[in-house]
Amino acid sequence: MKIVKLQGGLGNQMFQYAIARTLETNKKKDIFLDLSFLRMNNVSTDCFTARDFELSIFPHLRAKKLNSLQEKFLLSDRVRYKFIRKIANINFHKINQLENEIVGIPFGIKNVYLDGFFQSESYFKHIRFDLIKDFEFPELDTRNEALKKTIVNNNSVSIHIRRGDYVHLKNANTYHGVLSLEYYLNCIKRIGEETKEQLSFFIFSDDPEYASKSLSFLPNMQIVDWNLGKNSWKDMALMLACKHHIIANSSFSWWGAWLSERNGITYAPVKWFNNESQYNINNIIPSDWVII
Repeated sequence: MKIVKLQGGLGNQMFQYAIARTLETNKKKDIFLDLSFLRMNNVSTDCFTARDFELSIFPHLRAKKLNSLQEKFLLSDRVRYKFIRKIANINFHKINQLENEIVGIPFGIKNVYLDGFFQSESYFKHIRFDLIKDFEFPELDTRNEALKKTIVNNNSVSIHIRRGDYVHLKNANTYHGVLSLEYYLNCIKRIGEETKEQLSFFIFSDDPEYASKSLSFLPNMQIVDWNLGKNSWKDMALMLACKHHIIANSSFSWWGAWLSERNGITYAPVKWFNNESQYNINNIIPSDWVII
């Protein structure tokens, strides 16, 4: 049994599922999702954004949610449950990971509990095509499907500008910080020079007013501002339909670029975290992406 603790938003949960997927034993669907952190931290504060179980949008995931009885029996620190596990000879190899380190994954061990973010393709690049199938999005509504066709039929560039909690939440601002407009302008200049194509730009942002004012000079530019709340996954579905990508320091647009099969150019920020001395982006950014 492979259990992974889910935390964070959609992009983070996808990383956590992906690492567990690499440990699947002989296609037995022995992956289980621990939702207890999401359930116990379900109220947003000035320093924390509560998240739901967002992987439920994917119909082809090879994983099950732990039920309440399984949580108690397998994860509880209470003495009686520990005793039962000991008698039943059920022991879990626990792997705890911080965002700035690569940890060894114990292939071949029967019971594993994973707790971390695992933000690196080095864990799961070898099962890329499996993950593309697992992360197949549901059908889009009429409006988004029409836009997707436009995106697919053009030399399209997705631009993700994340502000929201990165601006308004103290912890997120301290930890990640907001990318400068200069980063986006440099990427736009580079992609024009490198592709020499007539490009169409599709802007995805939780601050569409800022994005519109900042990038109003772009030709063939469209702000995608209608996929809100529980529909925000549709932005990722549209991102991966684009040929090229200018991502934010965000796992959301990381996956929008990584799942794309159009073989374009992806630009990523050199500043993924505010404290560059503590957090290393080399593990996060794939080697074939361009760091600006």
